[in-house]
Amino acid sequence: MYERMIHKVKDGIQPIFSGFNRKKLKNTDFTIISNNCWGGKCYEYYGLIKQSPTVGMYFFADDYIRFIIDLEKYLSMDLEIISADKSKYYNELERRGQLDVPIGILGDIEVIFLHYNNPEIVLNKWKRRVQRINWKNIIYKFSYMNGCNDSLLSEYEKFVVDKKAFVFVPKRYQQYKNSIVIPGNQNGEIVNDTFYWNKYFDVTRFINEDKIVLTYKE
Repeated sequence: MYERMIHKVKDGIQPIFSGFNRKKLKNTDFTIISNNCWGGKCYEYYGLIKQSPTVGMYFFADDYIRFIIDLEKYLSMDLEIISADKSKYYNELERRGQLDVPIGILGDIEVIFLHYNNPEIVLNKWKRRVQRINWKNIIYKFSYMNGCNDSLLSEYEKFVVDKKAFVFVPKRYQQYKNSIVIPGNQNGEIVNDTFYWNKYFDVTRFINEDKIVLTYKE
């Protein structure tokens, strides 16, 4: 509860500093394809327009991997909204208390719009943000959460080997150079990577130089 209060205050005053944060960027025209709300936090920190549809939502890990591998195909589809009772993840959504959130369908994958309650708003924002994508400057972000396993992590690493990308992991994987360890996890998964979205590495430097510089000692 205390952490939530602190972050609510920070979110409230963030627009005051967003211009200063934005001046540190060499390029402000980029698209973040994220598995959850991390990208939205990033755009808000720099006071940038959201050039990605992956905002205010999350994917289950296997759906996210399919999504990025065939990104253009999935983003060419019309998003359909269903209720949680029709979701393939119904049991898990019920466990999380998320049966009242809109679920987006793109072919065989689902998008959980956690921070929206109006399907019409979801559809409008999704379409508008898809049009803003900068296909020449995409950043991929993944986290070891929402049903992730080592096999899916390996698939992600193979896909992004020649791309600008990183992944948050609950433990050190020596074979993955673009992995960033977030201390503390639950049942082997990262619980939250958006409260302290820029605590563990220098996000500005990564955007500018495609270089991961940790800001803490493991």
